[in-house]
Amino acid sequence: MLFAYARFINVFLNMLCILIILAAAIRPAQSDEGAPVFSYGAGHYELIIFTDYFCPPCQKMEKELDKTISEMIGRGGVKVTFVDLPIYKLTPLYAKYFLYAANAAPTYREALRARQLLFEKAYRIGAITDEHLENALQEANIPIKPYDTRPSLSKYNDIIKKYEVRSTPTFVFIYSPTDIRKYSGSEPIRKGMAEFLKELGHPWKR
Repeated sequence: MLFAYARFINVFLNMLCILIILAAAIRPAQSDEGAPVFSYGAGHYELIIFTDYFCPPCQKMEKELDKTISEMIGRGGVKVTFVDLPIYKLTPLYAKYFLYAANAAPTYREALRARQLLFEKAYRIGAITDEHLENALQEANIPIKPYDTRPSLSKYNDIIKKYEVRSTPTFVFIYSPTDIRKYSGSEPIRKGMAEFLKELGHPWKR
């Protein structure tokens, strides 16, 4: 009886450890050095996505790759970070609300849903004030948790400078510290994504 009980406890603890590891892989994590820039997933590889909500090619690219990126994070092996490049006047406003949503999102799925909504509003020019965005997120049942986003936006600038990003969309694929590949523009990004997914062992879907 005692042996059976001890075996049950051992199995239970092993399952608990697995669940904790899986939860860590899908929970939004703050970036290195404690900077409040949210990343999703975990693994040896990294993908940094530089876009602007009001950039037409970015709108098309994020919509096209949304499912692929979501599956990539869910399967594991890669960390994904979104960096909003403030090219258009309203971009800082939208970036702020993405960070608010990311700050409240328990997993990457909620954060990606907020991002989809923000891109849709930008595409239709359907929100141009804080009130508009707050109402849109609330109607979609997407929670937000406001905070001082200035450190996050400052970190965005540091990342943009580090990878010398000057246009959107730009995707940076980090295979290793010495193998970093940057692609700008829709077709080069598709090529880069196909190569990256092949490396990860994921099928390429368009």
